[in-house]
Amino acid sequence: MKSKTLMLGLAAPLFWGTGLTLAKPAVTHFPPLFMMLLVYGGIALAMALTVREKIKTPWKSVQLIAAFAVTIQGAFLFWGLRGVEATTANLVLQTQVPMAVLLGWMMTGEALNARKLIGMAVALVGVAIVIGLPEQRPPMFPVALIIVGAFFWALGQVFAQKLGKDSGVVLLKANAVASTPQLFIATALIETGQIESITSAGPIEWATLAFVGIVGFYFAYIAWFSLLRRAPMDEAAPFILLMTPIGVLTAVVVLGETISPAQILGGAVLLFGLAIVSGLVFSKTQTA
Repeated sequence: MKSKTLMLGLAAPLFWGTGLTLAKPAVTHFPPLFMMLLVYGGIALAMALTVREKIKTPWKSVQLIAAFAVTIQGAFLFWGLRGVEATTANLVLQTQVPMAVLLGWMMTGEALNARKLIGMAVALVGVAIVIGLPEQRPPMFPVALIIVGAFFWALGQVFAQKLGKDSGVVLLKANAVASTPQLFIATALIETGQIESITSAGPIEWATLAFVGIVGFYFAYIAWFSLLRRAPMDEAAPFILLMTPIGVLTAVVVLGETISPAQILGGAVLLFGLAIVSGLVFSKTQTA
């Protein structure tokens, strides 16, 4: 793997891990879809002014990618994040990696072998430990929402890789432009309290929202979409496993959350499973 591709692979989980964790205080204050509307509306405006390159991806494809990767995914993920700690969300969200690999096999013909299947099974055991063993179990409904959000995120990324015709920056612009009206309609139909969240927001809420928008979405997706243009999904998706320790560490240091021994055990099993999926371990024994 070339050094630039490697740097893109490392940058995406760094930005995502810190961004998802700091989204916790932001999404607790702002309605989730409205928060995403503010983020993607800002990105769309900024990129309309700075990125002059025309969007090459067909508009129907852009709408499809944005619907799955942004609007639908965001609804499930951030409503789920409201109900659990950021440490739990960071761990459970990693179900998106085996989902991305499986969907990549189903939709684009990428290789799926015994090693990857075993790794996915191990990763799911890790998730089961995270949500099943702690003395105070996280509420199952928000956890289920995060898992569903992970599925739609993975589906959106496979569509982005399969249908996208643009560079990472332009594809992010396309996603922002397409998702903004989707999010506007969704938050208007589903949510309440949008105006109140703006008028009552203080410096901390605006600072976390800005960080989530600029780092957790803008920088993260430029790196990720650029990576997808350079590497197949089964090589790109494993980088996401770095999001877990980054996000958990950020939650502990910045938000003051604690992590239980069961979560550490489950996280270790989860990461081991993802390492098997990615070929970081047992790669010599993989079978076609």
